[in-house]
Amino acid sequence: EIVLDQGLGDVFVCRNAGNLYGDNVAGTIDYAVHHLGIKLVVIMGHQGCGAVKAARLPRDAINKESPRLRQMLNGMKDSLEYCSDTLDKIQDPNARDREAVIANASAQVKKLIADPKLEQKIKANELLVIAAFYEITSGIVDFIES
Repeated sequence: EIVLDQGLGDVFVCRNAGNLYGDNVAGTIDYAVHHLGIKLVVIMGHQGCGAVKAARLPRDAINKESPRLRQMLNGMKDSLEYCSDTLDKIQDPNARDREAVIANASAQVKKLIADPKLEQKIKANELLVIAAFYEITSGIVDFIES
């Protein structure tokens, strides 16, 4: 709410580590879209996201985590595989982390819009789904074209 200059209760918020779109989040978004009539879904990653950093660790390090965390991080790692070569070429660690967070948020958007009922609403211009990046140090939110 604060990031978007909204009051408490003005925005329907669903937070989770790494902005992962899975069954629980899908049910929450379905409720918001189909029962509350929301028109905009923003998947917002943030500067310094620890979950995205952890997902970029080697698999042997991830596989030492608890079963649920291991599953979550490996799922995120799989979502980031398509751009790992590009991310690895970025020399500046802050820029690399930013691009990884944006790539993750964009990957979650792709998962969300693959839902047939949500896709139908998007095609009817009844719903917009977009990725965003929140830079904590400046307070700036960049909306990412998919």
